[in-house]
Amino acid sequence: MATDHADTETASLPLSNHLSLNTSKADEAVAFVESRLSVTALRGPSSTAAGHTRISHCHLPGSDLWYCAYGFPVTLGFPEGAYLRLQIPWTGRGLTSTNGSDVALAPTMACVSSADAKIDFHQGFQQFAWRVPIAGLTRKLASLTGEAISGPLRFEAALDLRAPKGRALKEIFSSLASAANNLPGPGGRLVLTELEQALTTALLVTGVHSHRHILEGPVQGIAPWQVRRAEDFIQAHAEEPLTIEDIVAVTGASARSVFRAFAQCRGYSPMEFVKRTRLQKARRLAESGQPALTVTDIALSCGYGDLSRFSKDFLNAFGEPPSTVLRRHRGPAGR
Repeated sequence: MATDHADTETASLPLSNHLSLNTSKADEAVAFVESRLSVTALRGPSSTAAGHTRISHCHLPGSDLWYCAYGFPVTLGFPEGAYLRLQIPWTGRGLTSTNGSDVALAPTMACVSSADAKIDFHQGFQQFAWRVPIAGLTRKLASLTGEAISGPLRFEAALDLRAPKGRALKEIFSSLASAANNLPGPGGRLVLTELEQALTTALLVTGVHSHRHILEGPVQGIAPWQVRRAEDFIQAHAEEPLTIEDIVAVTGASARSVFRAFAQCRGYSPMEFVKRTRLQKARRLAESGQPALTVTDIALSCGYGDLSRFSKDFLNAFGEPPSTVLRRHRGPAGR
């Protein structure tokens, strides 16, 4: 059967597995975004025929990810809300006006905009929009610094994706978007939780904001027993979607202190210890000889939702893939 060109084009777009709107009718597209995003169309399409509009939406564990490709120029006015928006352009050009600043959007220039913003989608402009609650960002910042955060968290709007920190943030974002589109089920949820936390941290570290001086301040030391307590907690919960908040909570210290202590005492980060712990458990399972056990079963039971990532990490850690270890330790009946 022949494949429709529009369907093929849609499948090639980011977040295609979470398509919420696919229409060539401009009034239908405007009605959709006005109802779903509570926006006002300040400037709609002209009388000329509009192109195809495709909008995808994915609920993440603690935030929302959108991909918008309008088939016509439009200006949308967003009301106030308790979230920040990270705009990552995909192609074309646009403009965001927020908090008295105008940011010319392009694939090399992202924008951190408050909920209250006006966004111009020029012809052909397509973008991701990651909407994250301000309360979640504030909690993460408090965890990273070990200090209570007083006063609003405000970001400078422009975020240069060509700078080293900007490139690193975009790579994490791309991994999150790919996982959101391609990793369904409970295993995928584990991956999304950790990538979402990583992106939250990356935004706080990369962006210029009103509390950056706290992140750049001196780091307090912690005792060896606090490192051991963190390791004990990780070993007991390694198969769960762990966040840095979970780990630092048992130490009574800040995330920066815990990371520095791990680097000084162990030579690696706490999240690296999480990976090592998971891989050690995976190797024990692979060597158990259980006849019905599969590589997928092992990956999921050890906190991995991405089978290819698990196999790569296992190979790097032990010099052979998990399937080889699994076959070697099965009896003849299980082969």
